[in-house]
Amino acid sequence: MKKLLTLLFIFASLASFAQVKPVTAADLDYRKDGNGSYLLVLKRGQPLIASLNAFMAKEKLPGASISGLGAVENVEIAYYDLVKKKYKYQKFIPSMEVLSLNGNLGTFEGAPIVHAHVALADSNYVVRGGHVKEALVSLILEITIVPTTKPITREWNKEFDELRTITKLKEE
Repeated sequence: MKKLLTLLFIFASLASFAQVKPVTAADLDYRKDGNGSYLLVLKRGQPLIASLNAFMAKEKLPGASISGLGAVENVEIAYYDLVKKKYKYQKFIPSMEVLSLNGNLGTFEGAPIVHAHVALADSNYVVRGGHVKEALVSLILEITIVPTTKPITREWNKEFDELRTITKLKEE
């Protein structure tokens, strides 16, 4: 019976992960501080990456750096395999503490793009981390967003498949 309940929980969690609703700026709770930075607070059930993309679409920033902490579930992270030139993905269903969320926001082919890495701790204090594909907030997630003055734009990497890297930086 315990195994059956565990399986049902996993399938229900996967179903909720697969049904991420589109996010608009109206769904977001954030403020701009006097120093030009933003504080974005995501609540239970909100998707991390989709929310950051909606934020960028609304604010039309040239780019930004992000840092955050809180808790997420149904998180999918990736590790880039240099030999195979492909991402290796892994999903973690239970709620995990976000020890560190770092990255940047920019554009790719004219659309917002998030490049974020995360360190997560499970209930046994085991830490896992990688490139964030998506995650749902399980409790709360507080993200500080610091805009850049110049654009962060990405393009396909010519040497490594699946990678979108920052375009050549030029002094203006």
